[in-house]
This record gives sequence, structure tokens and C-alpha cells, in this order.
Amino acid sequence: MMKCTGFLSLLVVLLAWNGRVLAIETAFDIWNKFGDGGALPNDPERLNEKGILVLNPTNELQDKNEGTITQLRNLLDNYVGKLLSDLPNTRKKKRRQALQESLHTLTGLSLSISPLQNTLSNIKNQEEQLVPKLNVQEEWKFWAAAKVSRVQESTRGLRTAEAVSITENLNNRYGLRLRSCVGLFIWNQIRFNLDLESTLNGLQISTGQLIDASEGCSSVKPKTCRRDVRRAIDGIQNAPQNLLNLRNEGNQLEDIQRQSNQCVEKTLREYAEERVEVERQLEDIIADYRESETPRK
Repeated sequence: MMKCTGFLSLLVVLLAWNGRVLAIETAFDIWNKFGDGGALPNDPERLNEKGILVLNPTNELQDKNEGTITQLRNLLDNYVGKLLSDLPNTRKKKRRQALQESLHTLTGLSLSISPLQNTLSNIKNQEEQLVPKLNVQEEWKFWAAAKVSRVQESTRGLRTAEAVSITENLNNRYGLRLRSCVGLFIWNQIRFNLDLESTLNGLQISTGQLIDASEGCSSVKPKTCRRDVRRAIDGIQNAPQNLLNLRNEGNQLEDIQRQSNQCVEKTLREYAEERVEVERQLEDIIADYRESETPRK
């Protein structure tokens, strides 16, 4: 419960926090003096290697889940191979029956887990499309700083605050829209990966118990072997349905992610259109200042 609360608290911070833009050049010093640029926080400890904060926490958990699935599949496939090798040499009926039931259960688990690997891969591929689109906010900062600097130089600093207000308003509004686009996806990605982690942890334990029971068959009576294996299978009987539920949840997450991508693309198109109008406003400010400074005849 504490783990989930931590992730949800982090989500709130990610969606609400407007970090101040770091000064890079003189133009950015002007920008910072009057306000922030609506960009994502520039804290290296929270940014991932691609510079995007909002996707980083769940990426780490998602990578862990991906590794767990790979390990579990390797364990299952290796032991299924061993059972297939051992069964022809197993003569006692009850012992052979137990190993056949173990084989059937472990094979089913391996087949049920495979689609989850594909789901995580699809989510990661879509993230790779989303990340560059969110990175465009860095270009917004440079654009705004350059425009503010031009107005400052052209108006001797008298209309700088006005230019900052206009560009900041544009970048803040569309920065919030980008956050809104990815917010639902982040929420569902967190929930999906927490559910997946919990299921995988339980599955690792119950799978290990079934393998241990199957391995122990050679050193116990056939009846005891069958009893131990069936008891272990009872502890794993809900796993296929749980994995199917996760697969459906993952498919829904993929749909939400596609919607997030579409929302981001729409937001960026509209930003580009409105930025043209903002640039005209800034040029009007310069023209208005020059006109006011021109001596009247």
C-alpha cells in the first residue's frame, strides 16, 4: 500500500510542478526574471536518459517487470524441457501422472506469460514515439528567450515584460495541455505495472514451489509425489486467469497510450499555429514602440 501511495504522490507532483527554467544565456536571464516557461523540471536526478520526467518512474518498474518475465519464462521453459526428458523414464503411474500434470501447468503458464512481454514491448515502442514530441518543450524555451531578447533590444527594455508575459502565457498553456495529454496514460501505466509486479512476485513463489515438488518426486513415494505436486498446482490455479486479466489491462493501456500520442500531436499542431500569431504580436510591439519613438513632424 505504501508503494502505491508513493507512486500516486509522485504522479501528482509530476502533473502539478512547474520548474523554473535554468539560465543558459543572457536571453534566458531575462526570461527567468519575469517568470517560468512552463517547461518540465530540469532536475537530473528525476529525468530519464531521454530528458523526460513524466515517464521515468514507471519506466524503471516496467523494465523490472520485463526482466522478471524473461527470467520466469526461461525458468519455465527450461524445466518443461527437463520434464519432457524425464517422463519417458518414469515408470510408476502415480509419479508419471504427477509429472504430466506439472508439465501441463507449467506449459500453460509459459504460454500465458508470453503475450505480456509483447504488451510491454508495444508500450515501450509507443513511448519512444511520444518522448521526442514532449522534448519539443526545450525548443519552446529557446524560441521564447530569443523573441524576448529581440523585443528587449528593439525597445530598450521598455516592452520586455510584455513580451515575456505573451510568450510565457503561450508556453504555459500548451505545457499544461501536454501534461493533460499524458496524465491518464501515466496513471494507468502506474496501475498496470504495480498490478503486474504483484502478480509476477506471487507467480515466482508458486512456480518455484511446483518445481520443487516435481523435483522431489524422485526421492519420495509415488503417492506422496502426486499429493505434493497437486497441492502446489492448487496454489497456482488462478494464475492463468490473473495473467489474462493483466493482458486485457495492458491492451487497454495501449489504447490509452495511442490516444495520448494523438492528443500530443494535436496540441503541437495548435501550438505551432498560435505561435505564428504570437510572433506577429511581438513584431507589433516593436513596431508600436518604434512609431512612438519617431519624432512627429
